[in-house]
Parts: sequence; C-alpha cells; structure tokens
Amino acid sequence: MIKYEGEKARYFDKNGVEIVEGCKVRYSNGVRSRTDYIVYRTENDELGTDATNPLWIERGRAVPCEFGIYPFCEDETEEIEVVAE
Repeated sequence: MIKYEGEKARYFDKNGVEIVEGCKVRYSNGVRSRTDYIVYRTENDELGTDATNPLWIERGRAVPCEFGIYPFCEDETEEIEVVAE
C-alpha cells in the first residue's frame, strides 16, 4: 500500500509494516529469483529496488544502483514483506 501525505508517499508491505530506505524486503509471490532486496530511494523520492544485475555487482562490473532503481508500484507492495534483521 502506498499512502500519500500531501505529496510525500509512505510505503507499506502486505502486513502493514512501513517500508523505509535501507530495509530489506522479500517477494512472497516468487516473482523474483533472489529472496531479499535492499530498498533504495530514487531521485524522485520514490522507494524501490536496485535495477542493476546482481551478478555484475558480485563480479565488479557494476556498483549497486548503477543502472537505476525500480520504483515500487501499488500492486507490488501487496506482494512484498519487510524482512526482520
């Protein structure tokens, strides 16, 4: 769920837990192959996940977020949950 307070968006997972920059989320519907994703903030103040190929990061060919961030959409927040650290 994405709630707007004026122009500021607040993001919540499928359990109602707030999603914040730097936390980890997991897709419960199996849409993505990796299990946990770090949440980043875009230049437009949206939250989302890294668009960079994780293998490229592991192999030193790219750095996190080099190829952008996939912003969360309303439907997507209904399929993710914040992972307790």
